[in-house]
Amino acid sequence: MLRRSRVAALGLAAVLACVAAPAVARGPLSAEMTAKIRDYVAGALAELKVPGAAVVIVGPEGIEYEEGFGSARPDGTPATPQTPFHVASLSKELTSIAVMQLIQSGDLELDATVHSYLPWFGAAGSETARITIRNLLAHTSGWSESDGLTNRIDEATDDGALERNVRRLAGIPPSHPIGQFEYSDGNYNVLGYLVAVRSGVSYEQYMAEHVFAPLEMTHTHTSDSAARADGLAQGYYPFFGIPIPYDVPFARSSVPGSFIATSAEDLGHVLIAHLNDGQYAGNRVLPPGAMAQLRTPLVHPESWNGYGWGWWSYPLWDAGHLVDAAGGSDYEVPVVVEHVGLQPTYAAGMLLLPSEGIGVDIVMNLDDQAATSRFTQIHLGIAQILLGGEPGPLIVREDPLMQNAKLLLGGAVILMALGIPWARRRVRRWRRDPASAPRGGSGLLGHVVLPLTVDLGVTAFAWWLILDRSPAKDVALIVRLAPDVGLSLAAVAVLGVGWGLLRTALTLRVMRAPSA
Repeated sequence: MLRRSRVAALGLAAVLACVAAPAVARGPLSAEMTAKIRDYVAGALAELKVPGAAVVIVGPEGIEYEEGFGSARPDGTPATPQTPFHVASLSKELTSIAVMQLIQSGDLELDATVHSYLPWFGAAGSETARITIRNLLAHTSGWSESDGLTNRIDEATDDGALERNVRRLAGIPPSHPIGQFEYSDGNYNVLGYLVAVRSGVSYEQYMAEHVFAPLEMTHTHTSDSAARADGLAQGYYPFFGIPIPYDVPFARSSVPGSFIATSAEDLGHVLIAHLNDGQYAGNRVLPPGAMAQLRTPLVHPESWNGYGWGWWSYPLWDAGHLVDAAGGSDYEVPVVVEHVGLQPTYAAGMLLLPSEGIGVDIVMNLDDQAATSRFTQIHLGIAQILLGGEPGPLIVREDPLMQNAKLLLGGAVILMALGIPWARRRVRRWRRDPASAPRGGSGLLGHVVLPLTVDLGVTAFAWWLILDRSPAKDVALIVRLAPDVGLSLAAVAVLGVGWGLLRTALTLRVMRAPSA
């Protein structure tokens, strides 16, 4: 996720690169602006082959534009702004509202340790016992991205699921120094559990009563069954590039950080509350000033950006403008606050330009982990249009190896499979004519050592490529989150190791047979 979050940040800077004039004045969107946004979104979704999506644009006064695109489900049900989608990491922004509420009430303290609330969370004096609420909110707990994903194999939906995940994390020593940034879902899952412990009710109940209700988020859910009953959009997975309906297993133990389902319209309510100092439709979700604190970075991974409370923030230098023409030296530069949510079958994005009074969100029922950066740029392109610019192309920013991982795996499987009938014919020919079988050191090198080295090398490279470059290090988790990759890895292992060893044994048997 860290890699993808930085890609999103870089993507936003690139998308808005041509904006060099003051922002346009706020007001109702013109018919021309609405048509331009609609055409841009429709074209981008078609380019990415997204089955269904919804977009909402807000200002301080409310929703200024909302529209659904395509189909929410294979039966052709239209996607609407009210359709729930899984929004993955955008769950963190909602959990952070609950955390801030409890900080405001005194039930949590920003710089208190988790251990002070959960005595079993790390032994006294241990590194784990030093982790604070601030560390969790800033992803500086010391846990790795992989540490935060391991629990995804737990598909149980009982009331103890979240606590089990937190106890698991409590048993993992930090993989790097506390205070060093690394994005990890585990941080916000621990925060969700603290919300439950300090409030005395379940995380799900607290969110429903204290966050969703005042924001009138009527299509937002913390359980898979409730989301489906409300018409959850079917997620699609690009199986070897072809979108197919696929359900990523729901993990109740990861709801606070990754598994809230909500609609584009409901996310718009959150954005409106941000633009109105914590109020939506007369309901106050946070006291004055607290909402702005949610947009204040708690850590700076690089000098030009910040992260905290589930939001990235950084200046849009190319959107700066001169405010003192006489002096010629004073500029105003808007600060962007944004985040993306990515699952193997969903993508979403939220964007705030507080100084401009702009909020944008988009939800989609497709993602492509090999080129997920392209799915993190549409809401940014919309922002560019609103600022009077032209959106740029959807650019792939991933590692070239990961972009082509499925192609490499598929090609390896095909080549290995094609080698089977050729090797079988060769062995049969040697059996019929033992004199033609290779003998001596050259035969051993050319027909045993080199082929087996290639098979084992290709297998090792394939597994290294996926396990090293993927945030998920557990093979069972990879199979769940990327079925085509898991299938390819299994096929490479069977062909490279299984068939490679069998072919070697058959070849050696023929070579050792009498030549007469």
